[in-house]
Amino acid sequence: MTAKKWVVHPNRSQIGVDEPGRNGHYRPGPRRRRPVTESTCTARVVLPRRLRPLADPDGSLTFGGQDWWFVVGSARAFARAYTNIEVPPPFGFMDRGRWWWWDDTTTEVSILEGPEALGHVEAYLKRLFPRRSITLADRR
Repeated sequence: MTAKKWVVHPNRSQIGVDEPGRNGHYRPGPRRRRPVTESTCTARVVLPRRLRPLADPDGSLTFGGQDWWFVVGSARAFARAYTNIEVPPPFGFMDRGRWWWWDDTTTEVSILEGPEALGHVEAYLKRLFPRRSITLADRR
């Protein structure tokens, strides 16, 4: 067996003052979002019996945030950690001016901006939590 030689860029390991391009150079930007005091978008999912210890007393779990991006992201993270389903790809992302969605579709504008946004979120959540009751609320 031969040993692999790892090469590290000099700027990543060079000892010296904290300057741009050196390891440890970090400048936090200003906080852009205000702290969340109340969720404006929520998805309530009734969990299966085996996950009830993680649920509210009524057997459901609510994912909430200031927008649907946070809701689907936190629901996907939960499904990935606590279920054994094949988790679909992340909800969507923009690449080179086009939106790419979890269901292999593309659009010019975000599907979360239109009147069918709740339908798209519900379809995604049904893939994350098959055969579960899902209730969405948008209070924006």
